[in-house]
Formats: sequence, C-alpha cells, structure tokens
Amino acid sequence: MEGNVKLADILQGDPADLIIPDGRKVLMNQVSGTLRNALMSKRQSIRLEGKPVQNIAELFNNLEFFINSYNIVHLNLEHVIIGNEGSQILSEYLSRCPSLAHLDLGNNQMSAEGAGSLAAVLGQCASLAHLNLEGNRIGPEGAASLAAVLPRCASLAHLDISFNYIGAEGAGRLAAVLGQCPSLAHLKLEGNRIGDEGAGRLAAVLGQCASLAHLNLRWNRIEAEGAGSLAAVLGQCASLAHLNLKGNRIGPEGAASLAAVLPRCASLAHLDISFNYIGAEGAGRLAAMHGQCASLAHLNISDNQIGAEGAASLAAVLPRCASLAHLDLWSNGIGDEGVGRLAAVLGQCASLAHLDLG
Repeated sequence: MEGNVKLADILQGDPADLIIPDGRKVLMNQVSGTLRNALMSKRQSIRLEGKPVQNIAELFNNLEFFINSYNIVHLNLEHVIIGNEGSQILSEYLSRCPSLAHLDLGNNQMSAEGAGSLAAVLGQCASLAHLNLEGNRIGPEGAASLAAVLPRCASLAHLDISFNYIGAEGAGRLAAVLGQCPSLAHLKLEGNRIGDEGAGRLAAVLGQCASLAHLNLRWNRIEAEGAGSLAAVLGQCASLAHLNLKGNRIGPEGAASLAAVLPRCASLAHLDISFNYIGAEGAGRLAAMHGQCASLAHLNISDNQIGAEGAASLAAVLPRCASLAHLDLWSNGIGDEGVGRLAAVLGQCASLAHLDLG
C-alpha cells in the first residue's frame, strides 16, 4: 500500500465491508466493524475476541495488511477458535509483522501441533513481548516446542501457558531454558498439574532467572515437597516480586518452609497461598517470620481454616509488619474471637490499608 493513501480512502465503500484501494475486501462482515473502529479511533490494537471465523486463511491474510499498514502492536484473537490449522496459517504471517508486540491466542483449541507451528517462527518475531496461549491443550510436547525457541525470543517478557496440560514433563522442558531467557519477567503456568516434580524442576533454575518478577503457579497440585523446593531458592531470586501458589496443597509444612525463607526475599511484595490447607499451625509459622519481611505488602492466606488460633498468631505480629498494606483472611473460620484479636491491634498497623475477613 502506498504511503500517501489516506484513511478516508481505506474506509470507502459499503458499510458492511472495508475496502482498500486495490479492491480487495479487508475482512469478512463479522469482523470488519472491529477493524473500522480500531482505525477510526487510531488505536494500535485489534481485538476480535469471541468472534469465531470460518475462513482462517482470509482472516490472517487481511490482518497482516492492517498490522503492517497501521503499525498494530496488539492482536487479540482469544476464543476465535483458530485451532491447529489457524495456528499454522498464522505462523506464516507472524515473521512478516515486525510491529506486533502483544499476541493473545487464549482458548483457541490448539494442541501440540499448533504450538509447534507457532514455535517455529517465534524466534523471528523481533518485537513480540507478550504471548498468551492460556486455555489450549498444547501438553508437554507443545511446551517442549516452545521451550526450544524461547532463548531466541529476545523481546519476550510475558508468557502465559496456563491450563494447557503440560504436567511435570512440560514444566521441566521450560525450566531447562528459563535461565537463557534474559527478558522474561512474567511466567504464568496456572492449572497445569505440574505437581511437586514440576515445582522442583522450576525451583532448580529460578535463581538463574535474573529478570523474573512474577511467577504464577496456582492450581498445580503442589504439596509440601514442592513448596519446600521453591522455598529453598526464593532467597536467590533477586527480582521476584510476586509469587502465586493459590489452590495447591502445601499444608502447614509447606507454609513453614516458605516462612523460613521470607525474611531473605528482599524483593517479594506479593504472596498468595490461599486455598492451601495450612491451618493454624501454618499461620503461626508465617506469623513468626512476618515481622522480618521488609518488602511484603500483600499477603493472601484466605480459605486455609486457620481459625481463631491462627488469627491470634497473626494479630500478635501485625504491628511489626511495617510494609504490609493488604491482608486477605476470608473464609478461615476465625469467629468472633479471632476478629476481636485482630481488631485490638489494627490501630497499631500504620501501613495496613485493606483487611478482608470475608
């Protein structure tokens, strides 16, 4: 397309279709309005979320034109259901879209085959910083394909492969290359059933991940052993600020392992261990170390059945938690006694701005 073509020339023709000067229809009726709005508002993003399409090849052929002609940096294709066929076609275009920085492909019924097609070209996507593959079924084989190319993705800072059935094997394949990904700051592996084995493999390399600031391992069937493996290296993770272990089964033993290392986690500001069966004992272990956690600002231990005893343990240390601003304790069965213990010290908690008792 010539550089002097005006926006008005692009938007001419039937309102149901977008026409470009060479007469080629830009997109099917069902998505043309989205593109029209994006252009008219001068946004640098295209969002087609939840608009399944029938002609995948036509979709990507026309998207390539818009991405390159208008420097589109964000493409959201979540729930479009492109499948493995669409992944293969998309991969043919990605390397020719130099401006694309943010790609959302969540919930698209991709398997290992589709992940392999994308992985084959990811190393050529110089600007790609954010890749979302949540809610597909890439499995350990797909995770291995991605792992093989991650060290060549120089700009990739955010990777989400949650709910993809990668298991411990897939986690291990990713772990093997994480230390070679200097830009990766945000890794989300939620709901992948990696278990203690997968947590252990990740833990073995976390100390080498200089840029990793956000690690999400929710709902992964991690128990005390896996929590212990993670705890053993958290003190070496200089950049890690956010750790989410919600919905695992670390229990009081796992909570004790984490508590022991928290004072050495200089950057950790957000810890979520809700739904983890830690009980009053686990809450007590956390409380014993909490006053020494200079950076911890947000702690979520909701739905752990800590009871009045656990609440009392926390109340005893809260006035010494100089950085704590947000504490979630809902669904813990603390009763009136626990509420009373916490209420008695709130006036001494200068930083605490949010307390959720549910």
